[in-house]
Amino acid sequence: MNYLIMALLVWVLAWPAGAQAAAVGKFTMVEGQVDLLKQGKLPAVPVKLQDSVEPGDVIRTKSRARARIKFVDDTTMSLSPGSRVAIESYMYDAAKKQRQGVVQVFYGMVYTVVNRILQTEKPDILLKTHTAIMGVRGTKWYAVLHPIATDIFNESGKVCAHNAFAEVTGEVCLKDREFTRVSWNMPPTIPKVLTREDFLLLQRQLSVGLKGGLPGAGTTPGGGAASALPPTGQIPTPGIAETVIGAPVPPASTLPVLQVTPQLAPVPPPQPTLPPHPPR
Repeated sequence: MNYLIMALLVWVLAWPAGAQAAAVGKFTMVEGQVDLLKQGKLPAVPVKLQDSVEPGDVIRTKSRARARIKFVDDTTMSLSPGSRVAIESYMYDAAKKQRQGVVQVFYGMVYTVVNRILQTEKPDILLKTHTAIMGVRGTKWYAVLHPIATDIFNESGKVCAHNAFAEVTGEVCLKDREFTRVSWNMPPTIPKVLTREDFLLLQRQLSVGLKGGLPGAGTTPGGGAASALPPTGQIPTPGIAETVIGAPVPPASTLPVLQVTPQLAPVPPPQPTLPPHPPR
């Protein structure tokens, strides 16, 4: 009996260490106030250089902060000021040449560089937003979030994107220097060619954030530095972006409107009118 109790005690003491999630990356750049929610739970702890990242962790960069994560397969993800990202899962087996990563971006702007290209039938890294799902096989691309849309700027390689909701059909695969937008309840837009100046502006916004107030005019990417940015305020992004690279969000008149029939409270039946009392 004593032997069984001792063996059980050793097993229980060893279990927490074995149950801990393994680190899948580390911070290689931290500027400003960056915090981490372990397993997505409070309290948030300040991030330091070389701190590890595990599946389930949520990373937040404040308005004047930046961060870069290097994953175990040498993939890097840079977060602009004012971003929030969750590492849902990440697995890499160098011996078997297998990788499977899923990252959720809640708001802000991220730049992802996948350095190791693995020969797989399906995309082995997925990036999810509120409107889009992107699958990649070795590439460099930017994702910029708006309230009702996600802009995808593919610098090189191949990125395939579709709407986050399965009932919205249609997929677009971007080649080098191409752009698409995935809006709420809509398929991706037709790819549009980008210029070198577009990516220079993207690099700047990655550093200063989407509130950088970059100058410029025009409404579509691909027209160089002067036309890559819409005028300030053209894309309404409260608290996230005042000036955003990319084509404008479709006007509200072109978005599907959900028809809702108001539910009125039942009207009570009329009360019978009593005859007046006869005079006494």
